[in-house]
Amino acid sequence: MSDLNLATKGSAPSDGLIPDAPQTTIFSDQGPIFILPTHLPMDRLHGIEDKVVRNGGTLTYDISEAEVILGKISQKKRGALELRSRGLWTEEIPDPVHLSPPSQSDVEPALKRRKIDPTSATSTLAAEVVDLSTESESDENEIHSLHDPASYLVLHPAGPGPEKSVALLSLEWLDQSIAAGSVIPWNSFVVYRGRKIPKPVSAQSPTLAAAVSQQRSTSAILRRAKEDAFSQSSTTSSQHSHFRRPREPLDGQASQRHPPALYRQTTSEHDETADLPPEPDWVREGIAYACQRSAPLHPPNEDFISQLVKIRRIRELTLDEIGVRAYSTSIAAIAAYPYVIKRPSEILTLPGCEAKIANLFAEYQQRGSCNHTDEDGNVSAANTLETDPVLRVLNQFNLIWGVGVKTARDFYYHRGWRDLDDIVENGWNSLTRAQQIGVKFFDEFLQGVSRLESESIAETICRHANRIRPEAEGKVECIIVGGYRRGKESSGDVDVIVTHRDENITDSLIVDIVTSLEAEQYVTHTLSLHLTSSHREQQTLPYRGDEPGRHFDSLDKALVVWQDPQFDKTLKKNPNPHRRVDIIISPWHTVGCAVLGWSGDTTFERDLRRYVKKAHGWKFDSSGVRERTAGGRVIDLEHGGETWEERERLLMERMGIGWRPPHERCTR
Repeated sequence: MSDLNLATKGSAPSDGLIPDAPQTTIFSDQGPIFILPTHLPMDRLHGIEDKVVRNGGTLTYDISEAEVILGKISQKKRGALELRSRGLWTEEIPDPVHLSPPSQSDVEPALKRRKIDPTSATSTLAAEVVDLSTESESDENEIHSLHDPASYLVLHPAGPGPEKSVALLSLEWLDQSIAAGSVIPWNSFVVYRGRKIPKPVSAQSPTLAAAVSQQRSTSAILRRAKEDAFSQSSTTSSQHSHFRRPREPLDGQASQRHPPALYRQTTSEHDETADLPPEPDWVREGIAYACQRSAPLHPPNEDFISQLVKIRRIRELTLDEIGVRAYSTSIAAIAAYPYVIKRPSEILTLPGCEAKIANLFAEYQQRGSCNHTDEDGNVSAANTLETDPVLRVLNQFNLIWGVGVKTARDFYYHRGWRDLDDIVENGWNSLTRAQQIGVKFFDEFLQGVSRLESESIAETICRHANRIRPEAEGKVECIIVGGYRRGKESSGDVDVIVTHRDENITDSLIVDIVTSLEAEQYVTHTLSLHLTSSHREQQTLPYRGDEPGRHFDSLDKALVVWQDPQFDKTLKKNPNPHRRVDIIISPWHTVGCAVLGWSGDTTFERDLRRYVKKAHGWKFDSSGVRERTAGGRVIDLEHGGETWEERERLLMERMGIGWRPPHERCTR
């Protein structure tokens, strides 16, 4: 997966609970593998990580945990220096006559890999696909990397154990092992082999040197405690071997891991059930799909939802993909609940809401009814987003246009950057063009776009589209979708779908629109332009299976930076803010799919894809609907609609989810 795919951004919905299984188990017996980024372009780095994971390897981003390090290094001294520069101190081990890679069975049991329960929330980098639209074309699978550390990284007890050695191998070992179908001996591939040692006292600061003895004894105690905890949890967690997560560095606050106070139902709560409002039909019937429920823009429990959104954000920043999905499901259910929740027991009746959410609501209620120094109704786990210094920085980096969560973590952990100034001063030339623009206009992009300004932008796009296609006779239509259509007063960007009943008009229209807008200086930067729909003659995307992330670019689109060129010419510089604008071209025969696919919140769109797959065996994306069969027949669910509004309504009704207006698709 490349460092930045400008066709996508991080709001992609999903269905699958785990990443694709490895294709082979070649490296399944190897210890944790670390990829040395030195001399490797970002795209190649992630390609190598992808190879490791696809062939059963365990990937780690903590070099101290690694038993195998792969890198583009050829000299022994340089290899040792690279390890030391990343905090891993070693002493060289003489090369044995025959060197074979150790299997996990050879490793001391105290250092065996821990298998993490997916319901637990732990943390931590690589660059990923970044979704710059309001919808996902990733089908019902969330956009994620096959080398996603949230699923494959391993957690080891702190500090070196009986197995202290690490081998730095050339990258050829990986490729030749894959070609051979089995792990081959290390003999001719070892660049450096060392024994892990503590950082020498002479290399530490005087303060640290004075505390070395105490630190060693303390870490030994902690290590034994962790090992005991691991052995106790190994039985219950063995069924979750897909979900491995790394440790977060100790510079983050531990409060983000503190669970809320345990919620216990009381007898009085059972006695008060008569006071509860009648259950909505979807609660009584246990309807789990968010696309089958109405969720208003401002639900009765909006304040509590805002706390859950913050916690979900923390899960995103710590690469807890399972936690993100679980919180999204709970948030969508609470957003659709039409009454103010009065007690935690109400939450337990909602599909997708478990005791964890009830616990958080109990804490939310308690803080709201007591006189605390915190704001009333705050949840401690949510406060961490603002109070934890690591999360604050990661959150700021992730808000840069073109920077996804893994890239933000790379900025923080691998490059050591702590603010935007660090990025500009130390790494400007290493950024992609989109990331540079994201940094340059950081404050402007965060301002949000008003409804009035969104309408003005859409009118300008429509005017240019009709002008460059005179044969359209002024009938090119522009539809503002995204948050605007759901009723938001301010949107992060503006998403406009352009369509016309004649497919000759929409064919390659995006190129001419952008060219015209650039000529009049409305578009200051064109970051990405796709003609994938025109290249397949504007037909529905062929069904080729469920590979995550491959279906995003199903329509012609351009991702641009917009600035109104009209300003007082006596000024030296245009004071109008820069905006993010996505222009999408849809042929008329599937315009209902395009509008539906770009109008719902993330969980609504995710569950829509899941529902049509489960109920009908169809695949839905913004280019149309197909059967999930070898033939992949196109299903026309919009026929008979005279307007794009009618075609969207017919589509939803024939899917079986029923019509609900855009302002009821606000699942957060």
